[in-house]
Amino acid sequence: MRGYLLTLFLCLVLPVTAGSQPLTLTNCDRPWHFTRPPVKVLVYTPPALENLLALDLGASVIAVVGDLPGRDTAPSPWQRAGQLPARYDAAPWSAEAILATRPDFIYSASYYWFNSPETPDRARLARWGIATWLSENACQGQQRKRQHPLHWEDLFDELRNIAAIYHVTPRAERLIRTLENKLAALRQSARCLPARRLMWWYSGLSVPYVAGNTGAPALLTRTVGSTNIFADEPRLWPEVSWEVVAARDPDVLILGDLRRGTPGDSAADKIAYLEHNPITATMRAVRQRRYIILPGYDLDPSARSLYALERLITQLHTLTTENF
Repeated sequence: MRGYLLTLFLCLVLPVTAGSQPLTLTNCDRPWHFTRPPVKVLVYTPPALENLLALDLGASVIAVVGDLPGRDTAPSPWQRAGQLPARYDAAPWSAEAILATRPDFIYSASYYWFNSPETPDRARLARWGIATWLSENACQGQQRKRQHPLHWEDLFDELRNIAAIYHVTPRAERLIRTLENKLAALRQSARCLPARRLMWWYSGLSVPYVAGNTGAPALLTRTVGSTNIFADEPRLWPEVSWEVVAARDPDVLILGDLRRGTPGDSAADKIAYLEHNPITATMRAVRQRRYIILPGYDLDPSARSLYALERLITQLHTLTTENF
């Protein structure tokens, strides 16, 4: 059956679009080839979908893997303006499912689903004629050490690369100008904020995953002139102990409000744990309820990171007025 599906797929792959030019781009330190603008796209995880929607490329998306609709507590403008894909799947697709659906491009913000025994890797997909792209910030996975912190220009370069693959580069440049203007205005708004010591909590209860110094939370923290208490940690989302968190005693706790349904994912679960755990209940930020709640989607880098920054600045202003 698998051999039949592979043969069927290779026979039905669309020819190169007339007038389009093959493209080679470096991604995760190696060259990848793109022979045509994508028509049928499988998306791994919401950050990749955000970038496609921001570039007005959502019509090419046949399915999104990694989350379900209706779980975004603060949709970005392009989610409201554009039509979301009809199909969402919580689990990654098998090789057979991919071959049966025949995408011509897979865009992923997840290292795992290109490097998992459950799914075909990028080299295998390339042999099947399926082009791929992995967000540069995800090239090394969540727990491996990264040498370079994320910058705003990295997010804009990601948009430029995806637009180049689709042959819509002018569209990316227009979007980036809009985002750069928004960033300039937000930097101005953040200038009067006092520096704070922040902790970003993504998930996990007994052993929390917190933000290190190389991902989107670190970028947002630097932009508002504050400090991440785990700025010495080069991994994206290291596991730490509550004893270490309490010893570092952050001024503000930033809680990711994830809607996956796992205990400790929601902001409400996180607050309940903080206020009932003897180790954390005596922390100043907990006693004074210095919480900032951001949608889970805000904790990964994408075009929506500008809106995450806006939400962070707004809540920091409120805390400064009321709780300090």
